[in-house]
Amino acid sequence: MLNFAYDTPELFQFAEQLPIELDAPILMLMQGIISAIDDKGLTATKARGCLPQKLCREMWSDYSKLYADDTFASFHKVNKEDDFFELHVARIVLELAGFLRKTKGRFYLTKKHQKIASKSGLKELYPLILKTYCREFNWGYWDHYSDVPFIQQSFLFTLYLLKQHGEKMTFTSVYEDDFLRAFPMVTDEMEGSSYSTPEEDCRRCYSSRAIKRFLVFLGLAELEIIKSDKPYDHKYKIKNTPLFDAVVHFNLVDPKIGKATILSSVGSDQLH
Repeated sequence: MLNFAYDTPELFQFAEQLPIELDAPILMLMQGIISAIDDKGLTATKARGCLPQKLCREMWSDYSKLYADDTFASFHKVNKEDDFFELHVARIVLELAGFLRKTKGRFYLTKKHQKIASKSGLKELYPLILKTYCREFNWGYWDHYSDVPFIQQSFLFTLYLLKQHGEKMTFTSVYEDDFLRAFPMVTDEMEGSSYSTPEEDCRRCYSSRAIKRFLVFLGLAELEIIKSDKPYDHKYKIKNTPLFDAVVHFNLVDPKIGKATILSSVGSDQLH
């Protein structure tokens, strides 16, 4: 699960092509980028070679209405790609997946993207995006916590926890508890501070990277916010989505009964 997530098909299987329509925050952003690129490409900014300001602002207007906190969205201004970090991440993942390239100051869609998109669209693109996000994009790029690469390495364990708890809205603290119970040594990688312990920092880091910016951002879980008077005291719940059930299939053996426990309904003809 930790070292061979994509290389142990007898236990963990990822769909190569999905049988359902897809909906995910990252896909909304990627589709916005893709739609803005024609045969002549899309002009990058001269200073840093990023997505143009107009596109960033238009996409923030649409994205913030669906996925951003109302209070944050009311005052946040987007003047460049770096101001809209979710879009910045989506663009990087597109490049890492080999679907987007930049040449001579312009963005172009690759032949790899065109071939897959014309054949099966997002249903085949998404599994490659997921794999790229889990194995190539650095999750620590999002934040200022300690590196803690193990949180990303254990992405399949996080998916397994979602399978265990995700049928109903469950507090994210339950996922944090299970993660730390399984891997208590991870707290040793957190520096801590004068106002928080290494365990508290680890919990926040795990919740941010593995839950909000992995499960939720990639559309595998939906988020419910239980607000308090203080923003830093908000509580969160998640449950799985139909996309999650279509993406990953667990075929594990229950030692109590000695039989395989099927933890997903994905058909074998959709798996590798």
